[in-house]
Amino acid sequence: MNASDSERRIAVIGGGCSGVLVAIQLLRQAQAPTRVLLFERMTDVGRGVAYGTENHEHLLNVPASRMGAFPDDIGHFQRWVTERGSTPGFPATVAPGDFLPRWIFGEYLRAMLAEARAAAAPGVAFEEIKGEVIDLETETGEVRLRCGDGRAFVAGQVVLALGNLPGEYPIRRSLPIYRSQRYVHVPWRAGVLAGLEPEAEVLIVGAGLTAVDLVLELRSKGHRGLIHALSRRGLLPQVHRAAAPYADFLAGEKLPTTIRALMRRIRAEVGNAAARGIDWRPVLDAIRARTPSLWAGLSWDERARFMRHVRPFWEGHRHRLAPDVAEKIEAQRAAGQVIFYAGRLDKLVETDGGVEARFRSRHTGQHQTVKVGKVINCTGPRSDYSKYQHPLLINLLARGLIGHDPLALGLSATTAGEVLAYDGTQVGWLFTLGAPLKGVLWECTAVPEIRAQARTLAERLLAAEKLPAPMKPSKT
Repeated sequence: MNASDSERRIAVIGGGCSGVLVAIQLLRQAQAPTRVLLFERMTDVGRGVAYGTENHEHLLNVPASRMGAFPDDIGHFQRWVTERGSTPGFPATVAPGDFLPRWIFGEYLRAMLAEARAAAAPGVAFEEIKGEVIDLETETGEVRLRCGDGRAFVAGQVVLALGNLPGEYPIRRSLPIYRSQRYVHVPWRAGVLAGLEPEAEVLIVGAGLTAVDLVLELRSKGHRGLIHALSRRGLLPQVHRAAAPYADFLAGEKLPTTIRALMRRIRAEVGNAAARGIDWRPVLDAIRARTPSLWAGLSWDERARFMRHVRPFWEGHRHRLAPDVAEKIEAQRAAGQVIFYAGRLDKLVETDGGVEARFRSRHTGQHQTVKVGKVINCTGPRSDYSKYQHPLLINLLARGLIGHDPLALGLSATTAGEVLAYDGTQVGWLFTLGAPLKGVLWECTAVPEIRAQARTLAERLLAAEKLPAPMKPSKT
């Protein structure tokens, strides 16, 4: 299959939030003949991992008024939901600060894609392809995308909208338990709770947003057994509170270039705000737009220092729980239905009756053992795409088309999403957005950041006067 000389073809690999948002922007912006190919291997496009849940207790962790798909109209989502107040399952009314079920946002993304497709300029087409891309082969003037079922498609530009990878193994060595039905490595896949007795105890490894989702999921499915949640520091995400916007206190200042100086400045401003009766949350939110600039001003050594000492606290304060969710979790903890521990897991052994898990308490140094019916890994996404055993990533790495940043936080790329080859040069036709840019942007995985990346990337792709000649694959 060869692309028409007059038609620009852009392939987007991944149909989750980031892939759909960039497809929407391409369809809205394109004026010349353009075909957008969107590949999704698993779920309906737009839902992805985050918004594919059907559990109404799984809420967005950003208020409705700030979840719009478009950077110039962030209130669009709230208005869209309000207009559908009579739709089954939708709320009758929506206040700006409401935290809505995540499945509704998935419906919203699908609706926005359908609208963009219907309103596209003449000659601008969209093709949704249910399939798994396993390799990208370059030929003269085009890229051939090969799917696992043998089909092949061609494009001039390719966007890797890969989203988050599954987490690391809770004990980083090969263990027989990892091949057992009593261990769940990917917590958002179907059948996570299959075979679990209602009274059986459960160990969740992790205490972040995914772990909270699993606690709610267990209870909503009628599970009555004790839930153990273990993380290195035992830190749960903080809770959202409504507050007036806080002024950008770094405006006009020379930005800190060390983690120590940055943390000292933030703490000082939190103290200044507290003296005036202002909560810390809007203080932290005030510098959200500056995060990429702050990150860029840090050396890789300083970024490594952030990862070692600050990251767990930063993420717990930045990525917060909806108040309703926090109340439910606290009620379960107060009732003794869930116990949160701080410690390091060092043993997982399957027994005749379940799994024996042993961990060392962070606070006492003593070992503690729990016996559970199932272990669910909620340690958060890994970031080293070069080590994830997926055929597409393996082949791109073998061809020298991708590499990783010095801390393996994501793909090696520019801040504009231009993927860098293993030797550090721009591939020219390969781009990315969202989670793979964590190494160069840090703050890049939430909708407010992804929607801006999607618009900018679409502008970049469509502005090229001609499609760049694809880089030849390296010899392997």
